[in-house]
Parts: sequence; structure tokens; C-alpha cells
Amino acid sequence: MTARCANDDADGCAQLAVLYDDGDGAAQDHVRAAPLFARACYLGDMASCNMAGLAHGTGIGAEESSKIAASYYSLACSGGDATGCSNLGLAYVNGDGVSVHDAYAASLFDRACAAGSRAGCANLGAAYSLGRGVRRNQQRAADLFEQACNRGDQHACYNLGVLYRDGLGLRRDEKRAASLFEQSCGADDSSACGNLAAMTDDGRGQPRNQQRALELYEQACTLGKAESCFTLSKAYQTGKGRGRDNRRAIALMERALELDPENASSAHVIKALRRARVAEATDRAARSE
Repeated sequence: MTARCANDDADGCAQLAVLYDDGDGAAQDHVRAAPLFARACYLGDMASCNMAGLAHGTGIGAEESSKIAASYYSLACSGGDATGCSNLGLAYVNGDGVSVHDAYAASLFDRACAAGSRAGCANLGAAYSLGRGVRRNQQRAADLFEQACNRGDQHACYNLGVLYRDGLGLRRDEKRAASLFEQSCGADDSSACGNLAAMTDDGRGQPRNQQRALELYEQACTLGKAESCFTLSKAYQTGKGRGRDNRRAIALMERALELDPENASSAHVIKALRRARVAEATDRAARSE
């Protein structure tokens, strides 16, 4: 592969880049992989253009630059790489290296989805669900989420579950929603775990099971779902389903604030945290007497 790449063989450079990027057959070395992806890109391998964009977008192995990343995604998309089109669409949604342009982003997602990109279908579904760049259409969103879910995009499965749970664009089906959340939670989707926990706690779409719900809140919190950390903290604070443990409750509230300090409910968490600290100080004083 090294000799082929030196002789300007795009496939040789791409294969060598993947070898270093994955660490499969050689020591993992992102710094060596990134320029090889760039070389393969300019030699005509469009998938490598997308990979070079990811390197610059994340700053892993290359200079972190959303502008450079977007230029590589654009090359990839122009050359027919569906994933590159989807990633370029996300850049236009978020204004990463380009100006925000929701309508153009939606057209890129449509192009990516039509070319077989599950991420493209999932992102187009989100555009229709939110009405960003296209007229809001929950039924169309559901169809796209289902396409992406069937292709293995677990967050699309979660989004489809939300539509089933809320009856948006299709008939409400809480059992189906819970099943989709279970599937996505198994793939470590924090939102799916949190929503499944709430449904399990309420007995929606499945039998009520408080212990299972608390286990799911714990999983969602570990995965980074701030709301689940706070919900779990209340179980430790009250002793409902968990042994009463103010210290553990305080730690969970602090994690919730650390994960999402700008959340609309953060003021409520802060008040609860103050009360928990007062209760812990009172308990400590009582224990020392």
C-alpha cells in the first residue's frame, strides 16, 4: 500500500489511511492517517474526502477547522459521496465553517438519503419534524426515520419512537415506542434510555416497573442525560426505590448541572441541590452528636 500510494494510487492511499486510522494491522496513528486521507481525496477517492473532513472537523490528527472540514465535505459530496453530502448538510444546519442555510442543508440531506446514506435520511427526517428548511411534515419525518432506523441508525429509531409515543404523523402506539426506545437504549442512546425509563416508571407501553426504571435512569445518566441524573437523585433523596443517600443525591444533582448548565430546569435543580446540601449538613451534625 505504501508503494502504491507513493505512485499516486488513490486506493492505496485510502487503504493505508484506514489502516492507520483504525489501528488494524498497524499502530493507530491519526496524525499519519489524516494527510493520507487528504492525499487520497485529491487523487480522486471521494470517501477519503469525507474522512479528511472529519479529521479537520474533530481536530483528530489534523488542524481543527470547521471551514476546512466543510470544504472537504463539499468535495466529497460533489464527487458523489453520500455521507459527505450529509455531513455538509450538518455544517449548513449548525453554521460550521459555512453560513447557516437550512433549505440548502435539507436538499443535501435529501440527496444523501436518495444515495443510500442512513444519516442523510435521519437528518432529513429531523428537518421535516422540526420544519427546518422544509415545511413541517411529521408523516414524512416518520417515513424517513423508519428508513434510517431500518438501515441501522439507532438515533433515528429513537426519533421514530418519539413520534409513535406522541402520535405525531402516525397513530399513537406506546408499545411500539417503548420497543424502539429499548432498541436505541441498547445502543447507548442516552435520550432513548431516559425516555424508556420514564415510560417504564409510568407503566406506559409496558408493565410498570420502578426498579427497572431506576436502572434505566442510571444508565441514561451515565451516558450523559442530565434530566435522568436529576430524576435519579430524587430517588436517593427520598429513599423511593433506593436507599436514602443524600450524598449520592447531591453528586447526581451536581452531575446534572455539569452536563447541562443551560437547561431550562437548571434553576429547579439548583434549588433542590441547596436543600439537599442543607439536609446533608443537618444529618452530619446529628451524627456527630
